[in-house]
Amino acid sequence: MKDGTPQEFPPERLRERLQQILPEERYEAFLDQALLPRRSHVRVNTLRSEVQEVREDLDRMGIEHTPLSWCDHAFSTTSEPRALQRSGLWKSGGFHIQSPSSIATSLVLEPEPGERILDMCAAPGSKTSHIAALMNNEGELVANDLSKPRMHRMRALLELLGAQAQVRRSAGEQIGRREPDSFDRILVDAPCSGEGRMRPDDPGTYENWRPKVPKQLGSRQKSLLHSAIEAVRPGGVVVYSTCTFAVEENEMVLARALKLYEGRIKMEPLPIELPGAMTPCTQWQNRALPEMTEARRLGPPEYDGFFIARLLKIG
Repeated sequence: MKDGTPQEFPPERLRERLQQILPEERYEAFLDQALLPRRSHVRVNTLRSEVQEVREDLDRMGIEHTPLSWCDHAFSTTSEPRALQRSGLWKSGGFHIQSPSSIATSLVLEPEPGERILDMCAAPGSKTSHIAALMNNEGELVANDLSKPRMHRMRALLELLGAQAQVRRSAGEQIGRREPDSFDRILVDAPCSGEGRMRPDDPGTYENWRPKVPKQLGSRQKSLLHSAIEAVRPGGVVVYSTCTFAVEENEMVLARALKLYEGRIKMEPLPIELPGAMTPCTQWQNRALPEMTEARRLGPPEYDGFFIARLLKIG
C-alpha cells in the first residue's frame, strides 16, 4: 500500500506525529478504537425531559446504558446512533447524542443562570444547547459562528432542543475588539484539524490532512483565544478546547496566550475529574513548553482525542 493514500490509516506522517505525542498504550488504543463500531453517548436535555424519563425510554428500547461518573445527566450506550434515533424522545429533543469530550467542555465552563455567555465558534450547536440547559435558559447566551450553512443547522438543533440563544454570524477574532470585558464566560471550541476524530472507515476525516495544517490552524486559533480573553470581563472564565492531538493547536496556542497576557490571565484546574485524562505535553520538536498541569488531554479508550483548558482573567 502506497504511503499517504486514503486507504492508509493513519497516513505515515500523521502516524509519526501521533507516536511522538501519545504514550504508546494510548496510540494503540487510538488505533483499536478507530476500528471498532462507534459507541454512542446520550446527554439528557433537561430543557425537555428528565434523567429518569430518558433511562426508561432506553430500557424500553432494550439499549444498555451506563451513567458517566462525572456527569449526572449523561450515559454511555452500546448502540450506534441509528438505533437511538428511532426513539420518539430523541425526535422530540428529550435527549441528544453527543460525545463525552463535548459534554465535558460545557461542564468545565460552569455556566450559571443569569450570566452573559459567549460560545465563540458555536455551530453546529451541541455545546451551545448544553450551555443553555445548564443555564436553564436564564441569562444571555450568544451563539456565534462564521459558517452560514453550519448556522442553519445550529438554529434547527437549538429549536428542537428548546435552547434559547442569540445566534450571530461574525468573525470571532473581532469580538474582543468590539465588546471588551463584556462576557462572564466564553467558550472557544476552536476549528481544528480534527485528528482526534479520524477513523479508517471514513477517509473524509483524514485524507486532506497534511503536516502543515496544524501550524496553519494554530495561527487562527491564537487569534480566537486572544479575542476571547479581551472579550471576557475581569474575574470571568475562558475555556479553550479542540478535538485534535496537535501540539501546535493546543499547548502552543495556550503558551502564546500565557506569555502575551502574563499577569492578566492564569490557568485554573478543571472543575470536574475526568477519568483517564492526560496532562499536556511539555516539549515538542526540541522546544520546551511551559507546564500546564491544570489543562487536560483526552483520548482513547475513554474519549475521542480532545484538549481542554480553563483560564481565569484576573486583570
